[in-house]
Amino acid sequence: MLDWLETAGDFLMGTAISTLSVVGLGPDEPVRYQMDTFLAGMTEGCEISSDLGVFWEQLVADGTLIVPADAGAYFSATQIAVREDHRELRVPVQGTWMGHEVAGISVIAGIDNGYSSIGVVFEPGQQALDAAFAPLAAQSDAIMQADPDNLVGASAVYGTFGGEPQYICDFSN
Repeated sequence: MLDWLETAGDFLMGTAISTLSVVGLGPDEPVRYQMDTFLAGMTEGCEISSDLGVFWEQLVADGTLIVPADAGAYFSATQIAVREDHRELRVPVQGTWMGHEVAGISVIAGIDNGYSSIGVVFEPGQQALDAAFAPLAAQSDAIMQADPDNLVGASAVYGTFGGEPQYICDFSN
């Protein structure tokens, strides 16, 4: 008998939430994209998630960004630097990985050679960043070195390169 009251209440609640969102008082988008799923596997022998694999392949092919549907707003235009024997592709991103702020994804793609790496560039100055990622990189590297199918000597490393803390998976041959 009072079903209309429930329907009217749902309508009014939806209208209120929509109105609050329009004026900026509704639920906010996160400031940073949570990248744990996107980067899943990188700390376990540099396994590459399907989303990261598509991102990496397309980025190297033509610089196009293909990211998960909910991530587009957090990635910026690709920065490309062509060197004598490789290209450096960097995609700025406002993200977090395992609770640490990410500044970008970096890719090295060789020109007529076997250079190939992908890395996560972190915002510098974060507490416990080194303590979190140095052992993960060492563990990941150990997994890769123990793999009899790792014929090219792929490796993982964490450190400060070019003044920026980075976790790098290097598949160069």
